[in-house]
Amino acid sequence: MVVGYRFFLKRIAAMMDSKENLTIRTIADRLNLRHDEFRDILNIMEEKGDIECITENTTGCRGGCKNCSKICAAPELFSQNRNMKSYRLTEKGRATCKGLS
Repeated sequence: MVVGYRFFLKRIAAMMDSKENLTIRTIADRLNLRHDEFRDILNIMEEKGDIECITENTTGCRGGCKNCSKICAAPELFSQNRNMKSYRLTEKGRATCKGLS
């Protein structure tokens, strides 16, 4: 297990609960991690089932959705296949966080 795994899970959960639209780079910076280190932690959390990755097709989005960050309306910010990835905490991940003081 990654040293500090539960600490990072709790910090990431708090950021997800804040409902801010954050990028991988922003979260890595807030956690004082390199971009690749944070990606590795995300992969481990996903493998353990504490978070899940959701891929949404943003074709036709104009950025007018409720609570939309308008990120999907900026073509340079996502891949050519128009898929945008986001992450959310699973029930297992939430239960792990509740067990932490």
